[in-house]
Amino acid sequence: MIGPVDGIDHVIVGTGDLEAARALWARLGFTPTPRGRHKGWGTGNYCLMFERDYVELLGMIDPAGFDNGLGEMLAKRGDGLLGFALACADADAAAAWLAARGQKMARRDLGRLLELPGGAVEPRFALAMPETPFPGGLRPFLTQHLSRELVWRPEWVSHANTVYGISSLTCVVDDPLALADPYERIFGLGSAVSTDETLAVRWGRGAGLVLFARPADMTFLHPAIGPDEDVRPGLAGMTLAVRSLAACAAALKQGGVAFDRDRGGAVHLPPEAAGGLALSFVEG
Repeated sequence: MIGPVDGIDHVIVGTGDLEAARALWARLGFTPTPRGRHKGWGTGNYCLMFERDYVELLGMIDPAGFDNGLGEMLAKRGDGLLGFALACADADAAAAWLAARGQKMARRDLGRLLELPGGAVEPRFALAMPETPFPGGLRPFLTQHLSRELVWRPEWVSHANTVYGISSLTCVVDDPLALADPYERIFGLGSAVSTDETLAVRWGRGAGLVLFARPADMTFLHPAIGPDEDVRPGLAGMTLAVRSLAACAAALKQGGVAFDRDRGGAVHLPPEAAGGLALSFVEG
């Protein structure tokens, strides 16, 4: 794939109780980073760092500050997937590339104060925010890491559940196949691949897919959700890649977390056990 977008950089899980979310994801076998605070915003976070990407647990630490859509999401849906960011080496170049394909992006800079035992450090980011939604209603933003060495540390990428990367996100829409042409116009031929009624979209050259699925098909992608359960539109599930499903299952048992396993051995959690999203773990 030609272009400056490098796949999924990180996924944002919104929560109304940041400290409770940290404790929950620790029980799921993750090693959360120290807390971060976004400069000039009202939000703070804990991150679950992997080899090439990460999950951000996002909550409010100053209710009077800018929340980047978190409050609206919590009011409508409760805790769960808020959105995701796309990786790039040059935010200006990637924003211009997307704008030429009909997705205008607005540049913004961001600093995050990371609260380390020896004192806070400030990772910095160049962002580009979408002015209008992408096809299917998603609003991913571009992230260029300006101080990558401050956030990717060996002690933070080791997790008891052996997770090492984001495999895919699941977004529920009424007509997934109608999104194939719009996404291929943005990311090129072959970036959108259909299987039956599900559409897999690769966001540029990097790893991580978004699977667009009908509500009725959610249970096939995330079996912990029953076929009769109500599934709302939007981002609803995430699948993470692990080195060992046996170690993943052991970590969940150690944390007192109940889970389901399918015939292939993959591990699945329902939204009520995973912070408001359907969560699956696959090996390989």
